[in-house]
Amino acid sequence: MSDSKLFDKAVMRFFKPFAQRLGLAIAKIRDGVYEIPSPHFIMRIRLHDGHRRGLNVILRSAKLKDYSEDKPNQEYGIGCLLLFQGEDLKQIIVEVNTDEDFLKQAKLLAEASERFCVPYLLGQKSDFEAVREFMKKRGELDLKRIKQMQRNIECNMPSIRQEWIMPENEMPS
Repeated sequence: MSDSKLFDKAVMRFFKPFAQRLGLAIAKIRDGVYEIPSPHFIMRIRLHDGHRRGLNVILRSAKLKDYSEDKPNQEYGIGCLLLFQGEDLKQIIVEVNTDEDFLKQAKLLAEASERFCVPYLLGQKSDFEAVREFMKKRGELDLKRIKQMQRNIECNMPSIRQEWIMPENEMPS
């Protein structure tokens, strides 16, 4: 089954029932993208468009006037909400190699969405700015770690480029 058809099947099987229980609509925006909007937040379910199979669940404020998928800090994936709550990401991670794996991932993401996104959709949580700050700090820590790794590499490994550059007067004729 194509991932697009499998994605539609997964959304209808795992996300539509809880949207209906909440009295919220679920709308197909385009191929590979569904949304469950509320007056408070919009939950987007999106087919992976990168190098991995699977899907994403993303939450954003319904109050954003100039929303763009390309602008940072406007939306956060379900993983960010789990991390913010001190949860382990392993509960939603499935390596998707088969259609069954795809459906398993969709089920886990729908269950996590009910637990972590629904309170935002219903307006019961108002700490989205705290999530934004948490992710900003986490990003700053990751950036420091990456810069330190770069410094370690530079200190512990001679530059390959420097090994190959010879002064002009030492060049063989």
